[in-house]
Amino acid sequence: MTKNLLVFFICIILLPCCGRKTPEEQPVTNEDVPDVSPAAYMSLYDPVADAGQYTLPKMNVVPPKYWSCVDVLEASSRNDPDRSAHGEGLQYHLLCQSIAGLVNAAVDEGRSQIAVWLYDHGHRDSYELSKKALDNLGMKEQGLQTGLELALNDYNDADGVKIQLKGLFDGYVLTDLKNNPESNLVATVASHVYNSIIVDVRDRDLFDKAGYKMTYDARTKSTAEAWYEFKDRCSNAALVVMPVLTGELRQFVIKNKLFALNINKVADNPSQGQNLDIFEEALSWLAPGARAYGWEGNVAEDVFVNRASLTGHPWVPADWYYNLPLTSINYGARQKQTLVKVQHPKNIDFNKKKRFVAYWLTDGDNVQWMMNDFVRNYYSDKHSAEVKMGYGVALHNLSLMAPEQHKNIIDAQLQECTLIEALGGGYLYADNFGQYDMRSDRLAKLASDVAASMRQHRVKILGLMCRDVGSAAAKDGYRAFIEANDQLEGIVVVQYSPMYASGEGEIFWFKNSAGFQIPVVTVKYTIWNHEGNNVSRQGSPAFVFGKLKSEAENSYSLVSVHAWSRFHDIGNSGDVTAELANGGNVYGTSAAWLCSRRFDTSMETISVQELIWRIRMKFYPQQTTALIESYTD
Repeated sequence: MTKNLLVFFICIILLPCCGRKTPEEQPVTNEDVPDVSPAAYMSLYDPVADAGQYTLPKMNVVPPKYWSCVDVLEASSRNDPDRSAHGEGLQYHLLCQSIAGLVNAAVDEGRSQIAVWLYDHGHRDSYELSKKALDNLGMKEQGLQTGLELALNDYNDADGVKIQLKGLFDGYVLTDLKNNPESNLVATVASHVYNSIIVDVRDRDLFDKAGYKMTYDARTKSTAEAWYEFKDRCSNAALVVMPVLTGELRQFVIKNKLFALNINKVADNPSQGQNLDIFEEALSWLAPGARAYGWEGNVAEDVFVNRASLTGHPWVPADWYYNLPLTSINYGARQKQTLVKVQHPKNIDFNKKKRFVAYWLTDGDNVQWMMNDFVRNYYSDKHSAEVKMGYGVALHNLSLMAPEQHKNIIDAQLQECTLIEALGGGYLYADNFGQYDMRSDRLAKLASDVAASMRQHRVKILGLMCRDVGSAAAKDGYRAFIEANDQLEGIVVVQYSPMYASGEGEIFWFKNSAGFQIPVVTVKYTIWNHEGNNVSRQGSPAFVFGKLKSEAENSYSLVSVHAWSRFHDIGNSGDVTAELANGGNVYGTSAAWLCSRRFDTSMETISVQELIWRIRMKFYPQQTTALIESYTD
């Protein structure tokens, strides 16, 4: 057989396959149309209640007063171990964190009537709202004092309340941060085991003279030694992972009697050894579904997030989060019926045919970002309404960790934008979550918790991440979330590696409990600055525009926008690399705007929610029409 004849026969054999329509182009025929009862679309939400989703650690008792501990958070040197003054550096930061943790634990245990708040001199809105909530709960600020003053001074009772703190502590745990940074994590755990504040060798004489006694010497101890010594005296309700040269989240550890560990034994230097063996033991020891809090830089995400996901523990990125015991105090009683703004599907012109594009901002699982500059620098972007940005937000976790900031974000939502639950109760991979043990049970419990939160706040779109978006395991994950929530309208999903757009826009379908087909839409392109390069489906706004321009008429493209990438505004130039040059100052929603402003009349930017409805109408027109027509408002 000649080469040309062979090619001819191969083409004949493959012709049906080569000529078939892609899943995105292929309509569904002979679809089932479930029975549907009339309902008011805008009223499709559940009343606020504990439906089993209130599982995060919290402070339960509301005391009448609290101290504000000053000169901690505003200091850029708060994690510097080389400061010499008593009231500076990491040594002082750890002292204050331990005071707050021990005192707030004493409140819950009935041993104190006054709590401690680490004062934010920057007056960030999120913390100001949370602090105001303390007043609304009946807590009154006693005054502003340094950590040294709170630990060393004597105070008379005020308004019949004992405001003295010194007698609440049994002594101090000793660290040597300069010579043994790991003594930080050891002392954090020992602090709650021995009910003792954390004091460094730099400040030891000061506390000895004040009458404090050393209860535990952590100076030469390692994190691994602390694990074997203290794990049986720690709660397995959560785990904290933080770098050695930080003080953040220590009061959360101490208040809740948790274990804390560092992955890198030396800050920012994996080559000097890691505590991955201890980390894996701790993950297996945790209660089912317990969260891991914190973060560690210079460690690949899949090194620690992947391990947590495999063992069924969602990650809560909260490394620069402050005052968690008090921002979450008695969170169950503080829930408000705050409702996300939704787009009524009856207002969508389904006859319109365009190249439709919707944007989704990444990294919304990052709770500390939500508490810091997310609202100011991203959510308030002047182009938000025009771009109709889909904002991923850790709404479930935030509703429990900081109810006021949760309400603030929802209240500030623009009608044109979509709020998306990210990423299913924390940072996890839906395709391998709980794979090591009881996957079905752990996945079902997580999906149920997230569904309860979404339904109570009228959140209609879920964002997820997977290692392989098209795998059978990923589809099991999608199915679990869809079956748990018949108010869910759709899922958007990114792939962790090799790139967020690895799904290439493929759409998967699953029936919900009411019998309706729900789409899982993968990201087709990503606006991402890869160190000045465009790679395959990811790159500059101009590069992504070129890809979108080549899409078919009446196509649907979900574009993720990498939150941390920066670009230059080069006007409407077609140069696909100039926007990637170093020093760019355009990011987030404005980066999406650089892409959308190039659109011609054949292209249209729509919200993520509208994208979901248009996809449903295209592929399942009969059931989607029946559902929309059943809405009475």
